[in-house]
Amino acid sequence: MKPILLGISLLGVLLLAPSVSEACIQKLVPDKTAVKIGDTVKVTASVKWIHDKCLLDVDDINFEYKGVLKVTQTKWKKVAKGKFECVITVKITGKVAEMKSWRKCSRAGRHGAELKFNVAQ
Repeated sequence: MKPILLGISLLGVLLLAPSVSEACIQKLVPDKTAVKIGDTVKVTASVKWIHDKCLLDVDDINFEYKGVLKVTQTKWKKVAKGKFECVITVKITGKVAEMKSWRKCSRAGRHGAELKFNVAQ
């Protein structure tokens, strides 16, 4: 009797416990991370939807830049089911250079990716 109660209790805890979830997986992949001020870097931004019927459009991804200047950005291109990519060209302008992508989902909240460059002094 005790093993059954223990099993039911454990199952209840697992079903009611909060879980960590993301609405999508975002990545920022540069063609190089060791840079100097004035360098131009191509960054491939990608997003992979977890929910098949995503409520957000791929263009709802926001970018923030610190110590970098966006030069160009290609249009988002579908590369697989629920996976999109674009290429952003940035110019390094500061000693601290980073780039962030994020979006706010009604299902899973705000989430994104962060990229920090190693700027040579």
